Amino acid sequence: MTNKIKHIIFITTIVSVLFTTSTISAETSEPYKLDNGLTVILRSVPTVNNVAFVVLYNIGENHDPIGKSGMAHLLEHLYVTAAAGERPARDVMQFTRHYPAGWNAQTGTDYTVIAGVVEAEQFSDEIKDVAARMNDLRITEADIKREVPRVKQELTNMYGGIPMLAGINHARAQLHPIPQGGQRGGAIAHIQTITLDELQQFWKDYYKPNNAILIVAGKFDVEEAKKSIHENLSQITTGKLLPEPHPKSKPKTGDVNKINVQPVVPNATGVAAIGYAAPLPGSKEYVPFLIVYSRMAYALQTQFQMGKAQPIFYPPFDDPTTLVLQTELTSGEDVDAVLKELDQRLQTALTSKLTPQEKQQTINMLALLGTVDIPDTQWGENMYSLAFSIGRQYQLQINGKELRATIENVTDTDIQNLGKTIFAPEKRATIIIELEK
Repeated sequence: MTNKIKHIIFITTIVSVLFTTSTISAETSEPYKLDNGLTVILRSVPTVNNVAFVVLYNIGENHDPIGKSGMAHLLEHLYVTAAAGERPARDVMQFTRHYPAGWNAQTGTDYTVIAGVVEAEQFSDEIKDVAARMNDLRITEADIKREVPRVKQELTNMYGGIPMLAGINHARAQLHPIPQGGQRGGAIAHIQTITLDELQQFWKDYYKPNNAILIVAGKFDVEEAKKSIHENLSQITTGKLLPEPHPKSKPKTGDVNKINVQPVVPNATGVAAIGYAAPLPGSKEYVPFLIVYSRMAYALQTQFQMGKAQPIFYPPFDDPTTLVLQTELTSGEDVDAVLKELDQRLQTALTSKLTPQEKQQTINMLALLGTVDIPDTQWGENMYSLAFSIGRQYQLQINGKELRATIENVTDTDIQNLGKTIFAPEKRATIIIELEK
């Protein structure tokens, strides 16, 4: 589950600001470790009135046991709703009401994020809850009974109920198939077999300090925060090393996959989508790929409407594994013509002559990757986005200054070569989402 609408709007605002200003922001403290392995990153922002606590675990869907696809996703739900410490079990509405300033609970391929934003004077109470969920999470059968239907509903929406999500998720499933019938978010048949003992053991083994990063951003005194963190978290037992990620399966690309869905949203239309596996940070294709993404994103930004098909999907932090281009598909529309139009977006981005202005455009577009120092005044009260971006930069080993320098050195040849590698026609996943009649 996730709370991203404010996050999307915030990113759009930040990008528009960066066209007119580039101001040095406050420094984030150097990461440090407690003796039990917990990594801590602090970012004090004295000008705000709240503070975000973000726990990033280095475990995600790629670590689900084979045949238990959805284990991490279900545990994420239980992590924020089961009883912990002095707080009793709660449903999702009670959880969200506790964090009116912002929250998130989300499972990615290689991470799980648990986050809450509170008033500055609630620092002490919140750090105790952070510690309790890492040390004293009490999952019960009642919790599982409450949360499994919610996970099932999310999966229904992801793969059919909301066509725009279905286009993205079916493309991703073709590009990154999970062994033995697994799928991103979990396979319902697998989730139904997960037991209480398995969930309790999975949490006890892996959702522990040595597999976690705590990022705190907002209004607090750094030395007092360090003391409080040590008092509450340093005695938690170190967990086990993460299990090996499940083996990669061969992508199912090249064919056109038509999928009939039954939407749960009004005024739904079909969707045409083409997707590609994105290069990961650190690879030689990564930075040229970011320029291609930036070109398309800027060209398409006026077409984005909440609830409609996303013209381009590539969240560099939330899911840096996949890029998807999509558009709405009305009944009777020429599918081949629509797919040709989608491909033309890509070909234009691959073949246009690169200009210094476009390089700067990419640098600005990717500000949350650290390519631009965002002034504290522009973060406003959005401490979650600040903390999450700091944490994911650390997890993905992205150095914003180095990334900026590399962007400035990209050539036309670097970009054109992507047409033979990342964006080769045989590496494309093509999805047609049609509505059931």
